This record gives sequence, structure tokens and C-alpha cells, in this order.
Amino acid sequence: MILWYAFRVTGPPRHPPDSPNPCNTDVLVIGAGMAGVTAARELTRQGVVTVVEGGDRIGGRLRTIRDFGGQPVEAGAEFIHGNGAATWSEVRTADLSTRPCPLVRDTMLSLGGRAHWLPVALLHPGSWHAATILRSIARFAPPDMSAREFLERRGDRGRSRLLAEMTLTAHLPGSIEEIGMLGLVSDGVHRLETGLNHRVSEGYDRLPVFVGADLDIRFGFVVDTVRWEPDGVGLRSVNGEELWARTAICTLPVGVLASGSVRFEPGLPDGKEAALRDLKSGPVLKILLCFKERFWPRRLAILACGAGPMTLYWPVAYRTGTDNPTIIAYATGPRATALAAVGEDAAAATAVADLGRLFPKVDVRRLLVAHRQVDWGADPLACGGYSFVRVGGVGARERLAAADTGALIWAGAATESSHIAETVEAAYLSGLRAASEVRALLGV
Repeated sequence: MILWYAFRVTGPPRHPPDSPNPCNTDVLVIGAGMAGVTAARELTRQGVVTVVEGGDRIGGRLRTIRDFGGQPVEAGAEFIHGNGAATWSEVRTADLSTRPCPLVRDTMLSLGGRAHWLPVALLHPGSWHAATILRSIARFAPPDMSAREFLERRGDRGRSRLLAEMTLTAHLPGSIEEIGMLGLVSDGVHRLETGLNHRVSEGYDRLPVFVGADLDIRFGFVVDTVRWEPDGVGLRSVNGEELWARTAICTLPVGVLASGSVRFEPGLPDGKEAALRDLKSGPVLKILLCFKERFWPRRLAILACGAGPMTLYWPVAYRTGTDNPTIIAYATGPRATALAAVGEDAAAATAVADLGRLFPKVDVRRLLVAHRQVDWGADPLACGGYSFVRVGGVGARERLAAADTGALIWAGAATESSHIAETVEAAYLSGLRAASEVRALLGV
């Protein structure tokens, strides 16, 4: 306590005095997700780097489950988005195998009834008005408005309204009242929905584990307080452990930052506070379902739902050459909130009943073997799935990334929108940027 009091009064020294947990390091990185391990690896060439991680693994919101259904199942991020993603070089260097997941050819769609292949669903006259939705998004210009106002001005009705609304909210974990159109465009959501996705066959967590190999990572270090000054940064854990460095990188998710569970001393600048008001970390919930046998078409990649309790479904075995009967039920925004409120068993029953609606010729309940829920909103190290920009909040990601907190630098998927925001690629790029800023700060 004496050491911590001295730290609060004088700020962190460049070379910390003796303490129960001394750390002589140049750089501290908060978080061992994709952004954190990328930045740390880049900086180990210039000095001593220590990563602190509240959990017990590398990856953050990139998490693969291997004890459910016999194949790797993604509890967090699912895809490499697009053929030009910056992470492809790391994927190839790590010798990871991938398989493509086309968004159009092998997608089924439900707009309230049973599931149909996407081309068939789009041929329905009631869907035609929504055919221009992606073009309208790409051409959207100020002033900003909510997704609801945007849809009202377009005049989509019936099936067209369901399809257009699904296009705006399938990726973003917010309601159509909360989502800002300018933020949606700047986040590159329209590019995400038109590119070719790929899965990592060995499990997506193999990527950050590869990047983070041989790093000095202190697991179980849950940050309570960050003290930032022009020439140093100190961290204190919830257990009272104290670490000191010349500089630090914060990769905490928006949900954690907005929750107030981490205290910053001095308080964050107005620009950061404004960014955290303009960004919202929305709920994301997955229900893993294992059945006795596959009852969906073998070539099904994605089943998207314009109505119902789930946002979409992903069969795990797509293009694996196996017939694994495991499917991921995925919910975002208000749907995820509703499912989280009823508990895991009831949420799983809801998803199974919904699959029965989509495939009415199958007794889905009889085929269920096991289920498991992953609720990112209930995870204290995430406090949500990922963030979106509220109405009027465009530019918030740049404000969050700004180097305006002395020796404390900012990274994480929420701080990048150069290609597609809040993706693994965005986290990776933010780590590279933050490492560059630290090098400039340290003059190396």
C-alpha cells in the first residue's frame, strides 16, 4: 500500500523500486487478444515487453472450443473476412489450413417461414425492393440518421423490410434505433457482407496463439487501475499486484472500458469519454447444438433469419468432408438480450424450436444430443460481443485510438476502421499501429 500511495502521488518511475511484484520492463500490454499479442511481438525486437491478461488463455474474444461435437467450434470470431485481409500473411506463415464459406451460393434465408436457398428467396416479388439495399448503404451521405429512419425513407415493407433490416443488423449487435448509418458505412459493414469469408480448419484461436508464442504473458492479471503520465504507466490488479513501465498499450474492449470496472488516473480526456459514449458494445450470444444426425443440407454454409429468435445459424462441418451434426445458433442485439434473460436451457429450447420451424419435416427436438451457451455479454473480460457506432458518433473509433494519454497508447478491434471495424483483422492492424506509436514514443 505504501508503494501504491507513492505511485499515486509522484507517478511511476522509469525503473520501479523493489516491491513484492517488481517488473522491470519497457512496455506493458493490457490484454492478450489479437491486438495485444500482435503489438507485443512487434515490440520485443526493441525492448522488454510484458503482456497482462485477465483470463487464462491467449485470444480474447477469439476463442475455439474443442470438447463439443468432435470438431473445433468457434465460440467467438468465426471468419477471415475477404481474400485481402491483412492477417492472411500470418495465417500462411503459421501453416494453418482454411476453407471458404461463400455468402451467396450456399446460403439459405428465412423471412418468417421455412428456410429457402437465397436465390429462390430473392426471386419472390416481395423481396425485390430490398435488392438495392447494399448500393444504398455504400452511397449513404450525411446527415447521419438511425437505421430505422434510413429504412423508413427507403420505404421497404413486408418481406423487403425484413430483408433490408437483416442486412443492417445481421453483423451489428444493436437495434435499428441505435445503429448510426454513417458509422455503419465507415465501419465497412457493406464490404463485410459482400466478401468471401474463410474459416480456419484447426480453429481460429491458433492464429493469436501463433503470434503470441514466446511472449512474456502474465495470466490472471485483472486490471483495476491504470495510472498514466507523460513518461510512464503503472498498473494495479484487483489483487493488489503492481507493474510499471515506460509505456503501455491498452487493448481493453469497449464494453469493459464503458463498464467502469477499470479506473484511469487521471481520468480519460474528453475525446476518449466522448468516444465511449458514441460507441456501444452490443450483446452477442451463441448456442452450440449437437444432434444425432445432420438434418440440414450438406452444402449449407449459413442460414440467415430475418425474423425469429436467432440471427443466423452456422453448420460447423461445412466443407470439412465430414458429416458432423453440430450447428451454431447465433444471436445479436435485442435477440441476444432476450435469450440471455431466460437462461441457457430455455435459450437452447428456443433455438431448437426455431430450427423446427425452419425445417418443419424434421423432429428436431428428438435429435438433440447436447447444447452449450456462450454469452459474451456476461463475460466480465468482454462485457459484450463487439461495438458499433451510435447515431451521430462517426469518428469515435479515431478518437478512441488517439494518442492523447501520455505514455498510454490505445489498440484493439474497436480502434480501427481502415477496412472492416471490429474484426480480427482490425485488431491485428491496431496492434501494428500501436507498436509503431510506442516505438516513436520511446525513440527506438
